[in-house]
Amino acid sequence: MAIQKNSKENGKETSLSKWYKFTAGWKPYIEDPLSLEAIDEVMVGASIPAFSYYFMLLLSAIIATLGLLSNSAPAIIGAMIIAPLMGPIISLAYSIDIFDWKLSRRSILTIVTGVLLVVFVSYISTRLIGLRIAGSEILSRTSPTLLDLGIAMAAGAAAAFSYTRKSIINSIAGVAIAVALVPPLTVTGIGLAYGRLATTEAGLSLTELGHYSGGVDIAKGSFILFATNLLGIIFVACLILLSQGYGQWKKAGIGLLVVLVTSVTIIDPLQRALFKLSVKSEVLALLVSLPNKIPHMYTGAGRVDAIHVNYQGDVLHVDIEGIAPKPKVEITKQEMENSLQNITDVFQQHLKQKLNTAVIVEIDIIPVDWIHARSGDDHLDPSGFLEPEEQNDDSDSKDK
Repeated sequence: MAIQKNSKENGKETSLSKWYKFTAGWKPYIEDPLSLEAIDEVMVGASIPAFSYYFMLLLSAIIATLGLLSNSAPAIIGAMIIAPLMGPIISLAYSIDIFDWKLSRRSILTIVTGVLLVVFVSYISTRLIGLRIAGSEILSRTSPTLLDLGIAMAAGAAAAFSYTRKSIINSIAGVAIAVALVPPLTVTGIGLAYGRLATTEAGLSLTELGHYSGGVDIAKGSFILFATNLLGIIFVACLILLSQGYGQWKKAGIGLLVVLVTSVTIIDPLQRALFKLSVKSEVLALLVSLPNKIPHMYTGAGRVDAIHVNYQGDVLHVDIEGIAPKPKVEITKQEMENSLQNITDVFQQHLKQKLNTAVIVEIDIIPVDWIHARSGDDHLDPSGFLEPEEQNDDSDSKDK
């Protein structure tokens, strides 16, 4: 029995040695969190309103403003990477966990002054440049949903955990990209600078997109996005730091309750925005399915350029804009309008049944002459694609 036991142990050691040799000594490694003294030093340093903090935030605001005005995604990503705003936010979460109100006040002051600096710089820069066009990068940050809250919570968990491990603290830059803090604040300043003179890239009024007050609505929507990111990060960061042994659950309860109650104030607009997004999804699904259900009425030809969803009171308004080919048979404008009215009524009935709510549908169609072209095969005579001078030269060479 002893000989069999020793042979089994030797066999295991041989297998392990082969495995370590094959994987170059690879084995799972669980890194211990930073000590309380080390994490305390990091968090205190992150809460200090140092000159380097404001200088980097100033540069980040300038880059973000110019990137948003020029509709440049790479520039906006660069602004996210260098923005140091995540530090004092995680420091605030840490102060809540350890019940250190002195650290909380300093962190809040650093965050608030940083926010005011970004909004002020973006406002002044936009006024000096003089542009009034709200591009896609600006408008995409004006309608936050519950999905954005989910992103913020995941990013808050990643940021808090990375602060507790030396090996992954450099991943903060990736977290900053995942949850944007400076771009929404920059859009707030841009929106305030735009005022009612804001227009889309196509020169249309922003009322078409639900921004009835123009730049003011842009500023409001983007600031709600920032508040969503801020509250989501703080709440989850508190939980992650507590789970790592920093602070006490009883002491952190008051601060967590305050954050949770404050978050309730933004849930309603986030939920409404998510509902609008789901309505757009249902509209697109109906546009795809109705040509199969009612082929004599919906041909499926055409293209949808925009779908606008807005509430007016308790009634949902859906405005669909697009283009469609002109009918092959000559019909009058009145007949075209009657046909479109029938299509709109049927569409409204299906959408109302799907959403189970009162809805008004408006469809704006631009009839166009649909022209189609297809490239030829390799066996075509290439002389038909030559310039007149090249054709003459080619004929002369054949005569010779």
